[in-house]
Amino acid sequence: MDLAGRVILVTGASSGIGAAVARGLVQRGATVAASARRGALLETLGAASTHVADLSDPADALTLADAVLARHGRVDVLVNNAGVRVDGSVAEVGLEDLDRAFQVNALSPFVLAGRLVPGMAERGEGVVASVVAPQVSPGRRGMGAYAASKAALESFTQTLRQEVGGGRGVAVFAFDPGWVRTDLAPDGPGDPAEAAERLIGHLAAARSRRDIAS
Repeated sequence: MDLAGRVILVTGASSGIGAAVARGLVQRGATVAASARRGALLETLGAASTHVADLSDPADALTLADAVLARHGRVDVLVNNAGVRVDGSVAEVGLEDLDRAFQVNALSPFVLAGRLVPGMAERGEGVVASVVAPQVSPGRRGMGAYAASKAALESFTQTLRQEVGGGRGVAVFAFDPGWVRTDLAPDGPGDPAEAAERLIGHLAAARSRRDIAS
């Protein structure tokens, strides 16, 4: 897929991998709709439009999808990058933090895809990419909420691939950036810009994958 001119919604675009992806797509001529909670940071990306959204509320995800459609008329590519890390043992994590982890990491991506993918399928082309964390999805001590919510994101993405991938022209895949240095992982050895370049390459390839792209 030629990304130039494509309308691409990137969530979690205020920093880290999301910001690097948004900048890289802008450089390739894409029409980027950048979203995050911290609106001021979005202004530095050069995006075609910026959208402040708090994805801890799936209703905000629906509002975001509709705002981007109203502004640009369609969405060709959805990048589910926004994420929140909640640490703590299973016995220690409170209901509010548990809810926030699942809302941001799994339920809002579900809502965004549910709103935007039908249009892609109707046009016969589109891409949905979800940034997952296979290093922790099988379970990680002290990271139960994060691991479980990322596992849910991975499962939802594979279900979506089975529903609309291939025959309906929509490419769906999960992407593993590795342990990258971001706000969620300040000690990560990976470079966000390098991970973003890999993800953008997979977006351009526009191929559904059962395995996790890396």
